[in-house]
Amino acid sequence: MELFQKKMEQAVVKQRIIGAAGAGRSTGTTHFLVLAANYLCSGCGRKTAILEWNNHGDFVRIGSVCTGLTAVESRYRILNVDFYPNSTSSVLADCLHMDYEEILIDFGTLKETVCEELLRCHRVFLTVSFTEWQDGAFWKPESWEEWSVRNGWLCLAAFGSEESRLRWNKRRRPTVRRIPFSVDAFTVNEPVMEFMRTIL
Repeated sequence: MELFQKKMEQAVVKQRIIGAAGAGRSTGTTHFLVLAANYLCSGCGRKTAILEWNNHGDFVRIGSVCTGLTAVESRYRILNVDFYPNSTSSVLADCLHMDYEEILIDFGTLKETVCEELLRCHRVFLTVSFTEWQDGAFWKPESWEEWSVRNGWLCLAAFGSEESRLRWNKRRRPTVRRIPFSVDAFTVNEPVMEFMRTIL
């Protein structure tokens, strides 16, 4: 009976879509997702794709630097993770028909249309910042707080004051967790691995 239950659990988690967006620009969404993709691929042995569902152009720059390719490609393979720049719903549909076990989507900055797309994901992360000069993007509850509380999104912070984060967690909801510091998103160290285990 135990073996049967284990097999059923594995079948349920065959393919998962993980979405992430930022409460403002430059809150660490792409950095977090690249870390998560590398953890899932290298640390867990799961076939992983990461889609750039925004117009920031980061994945072309990442692909060019990491692979040395000068032409813009529709897919870059970096450390066995497939990066898809300028993705659309048709790219996602293609990925769903491939043998990916984990599909991560970088939605860029949170907007109402992005909120609707995030509702289709199995797991959702929202990155926020406690950096003073980004307060304008962050301290607007109507832009992200209500959505995240209502839908059970996990909120994360990579940047800004730890004191501000702790103060927020005492007075407001949702609780914001700190992403462990990592200079290189392609190097998953032990603190990052432990953190990813708890949230993924």
